[in-house]
Amino acid sequence: MTQRKLWGWFESDRVSLEDRVHWQGREFRVIAFTGPHVTLRPLREPAALVEASYAEMAGSADFAVLDEAGNAVERTRLPPLGQLLVVGKEDRKRALMWHRHMKEVETGIRPGRRVPRAGYDPASTTMEQRLKRKAAELDELDISISWRTLDDKRRRWKQADENPLALIIDGRKGRAPSPGGRTDPRLLEIMQEVTAILARQSGGRIRRAFDLVEECVETRYAKELEDPQEAKRLRLPRSTFYKRMHELGLSAILLGTTRQRASQASKPKKPYTPSHAVRPGQIMQIDTTPLRIKVLGDDGEVVSAEMTILIDVATRSIVALMIVPVITGEGRPGQRVGGRATRTFDLVLLLAQAYAPMPTLPGWDPLTAASASALPFIKLRQADPRFTEAAAARPVIHPRTIIVDQGSTYLSQHFEDVCNFLGITLLYARKEQPDDKPIVERVFSSFADSFSQYVAGWTGRSHAVRGRGIERQPLWTINEVQHMAHEWVALDHQQLPHEGLQHPELPGVTLSPNEMYAALVPGAGYRPRPLSQADNRQLLLPAWVTVTDKGFDIENRTYQNEAGELRLMAGLRSGLAGPGKGGRWEARFNPYRPDVAWLYDHRGQGRWVKADFIHRRLLTDVHWTADHWEEATAVILADGGRKEHQAAIALAVKERRRRTRTAPQRHTRSGPWIPFQGPELDVDKPVADPYAGIGEIDLDSITPYESAPIPARLTALPASDLPLVSDREGLAALFSDTPPDDTDEDPFPGPELGLPGITESVEGEM
Repeated sequence: MTQRKLWGWFESDRVSLEDRVHWQGREFRVIAFTGPHVTLRPLREPAALVEASYAEMAGSADFAVLDEAGNAVERTRLPPLGQLLVVGKEDRKRALMWHRHMKEVETGIRPGRRVPRAGYDPASTTMEQRLKRKAAELDELDISISWRTLDDKRRRWKQADENPLALIIDGRKGRAPSPGGRTDPRLLEIMQEVTAILARQSGGRIRRAFDLVEECVETRYAKELEDPQEAKRLRLPRSTFYKRMHELGLSAILLGTTRQRASQASKPKKPYTPSHAVRPGQIMQIDTTPLRIKVLGDDGEVVSAEMTILIDVATRSIVALMIVPVITGEGRPGQRVGGRATRTFDLVLLLAQAYAPMPTLPGWDPLTAASASALPFIKLRQADPRFTEAAAARPVIHPRTIIVDQGSTYLSQHFEDVCNFLGITLLYARKEQPDDKPIVERVFSSFADSFSQYVAGWTGRSHAVRGRGIERQPLWTINEVQHMAHEWVALDHQQLPHEGLQHPELPGVTLSPNEMYAALVPGAGYRPRPLSQADNRQLLLPAWVTVTDKGFDIENRTYQNEAGELRLMAGLRSGLAGPGKGGRWEARFNPYRPDVAWLYDHRGQGRWVKADFIHRRLLTDVHWTADHWEEATAVILADGGRKEHQAAIALAVKERRRRTRTAPQRHTRSGPWIPFQGPELDVDKPVADPYAGIGEIDLDSITPYESAPIPARLTALPASDLPLVSDREGLAALFSDTPPDDTDEDPFPGPELGLPGITESVEGEM
């Protein structure tokens, strides 16, 4: 419990039920407390009850608590000793500790003892001597306090009737003591370094850390240890070392599991320093994380996946998202075949998304359209014709600076070349420093909370919470999950208010990413940059090749130009020099569409020469990638073939792809459901609908029911003479041919004739 909470609690104890109080020139009796309000009954004159705010009443200048004689009394603000139990455990422990010390200073006898200790006997020592003795004793316990401050504590304690709570309230200080105490900061830094090292090793005892800290101090501060004063500061007793490890939370790290220790050690140090930007695209953050959703791969098998997100710092907009499968390859380490995860080209495709509007897909919610969102759609469409009615509610933001981590894909030369081509500056985050890109790290958690856990195949955040039979459930394909993730970005993330986004001109107004973009884009401007075909060639994977009469080879595939343009370049050197070039020509290809490649002819004006795979006609009816080619090559080599047998490899690719396409449907389950193990719920069973299964009624097929004949005497009676019938029996008697049993008279006197009788009666009256 903090000091502020303690003082507020003491203030609320000033008034109790049945107290007599003075407020606004009148006297009242407190009769009830209801939440923040108090009910008062006037005393001097008869009047209605008054309900007032307790804070307003107690804070009034003329408020006072009165005794029964009408005199103001000053009630102590401290609660009685019995209420010590309601404070926090740490505060209670600290208060009782000080209470024992104060008892010894005041009486000379410590609670639990019968005779005073040396230096505390009141018969031979003064109060000042005992206070100085106690201050020296506390100093040995690493509690720095002067004897005068200790005397002030004692006086407050006595004024509060020796209430221990008075000892943990210091009106002069509003902050808690530092966890490191008076330990040298250099030693605290070494303790944190040693803990970070041990967190990644097998678990051990804390005394192991103590030995490593001593060794590090001996090595790093050998000269300083020659000074006795420095040596005293840099060397801690074992008991004090354990205390510091506990206060700093380092002992909890060492005693945790391997996963917990690694997670705690990789957390950033406070204070956190998040990125800051004032213009869209000024700074972006990119990172890759496991998706934690089981999906179906291209071959119909269950695979894991990982997701990469590019997010803008100024607007918190997700400008690009990519999901790729994670497959473990087969074979020996270093020679694995078929394995894959996020690659450099996937990151390039991710960057390409930031330069064009995202179209909405069939089946998406209508609110995902940019025209129905907070984006300035009309102005964006005037500036960029690619913004159509089918554009998704996700802004197009060109990155200027991107913060990346130290992953191998982000350190590749191709990714760096593409960023240089697009005018993007790369900033590399420090290793194991999540605070260098905290925004994208937080988005991953939000994605799991609002999207991943609702998708079939969700595996949870760890193996400890993973459900049973996830792989046997009906799962989505990886492309379907990708499309749903894009819809989530346009519908959920971009249009929900974000507490970290405040309006630049209206402080306190929380905006969504799309609204923040609409507020910032007028000052920064929007200039479209559509990528031309030549620009798209620069984004593809490079390959330096030698041109011959047969064409050129890329990853054991031969490409040739049907127009014969490559034959004019056969045997010629490119004239380009540099690492990996050696006079070879620059070629580019798409690993997801390897049936076509482009060769760059830099002579003259420079142009791209299109070349087709020579066995492309064998694969016209199947979709294949460079991964499929690699897998088929491994199969041919295992059967005794050679890499030069490209036609055989192409046929193997075709056979494997057709086999996948025509494979029987995957069984969703291989066993019965596991019965529920929990207690039975006492709920009402649903009542069967008696009209279930009955279709709509055809009104034309309904025949009218035969009507009953109307009695003649009822027809002959004038409407004005009809009796008023209010009950059901009278209504039945009205339409009956026989008179009621309780009368002998005919209820309808007159001739029992039809219309002539009525005519005569009417004529007679007239």
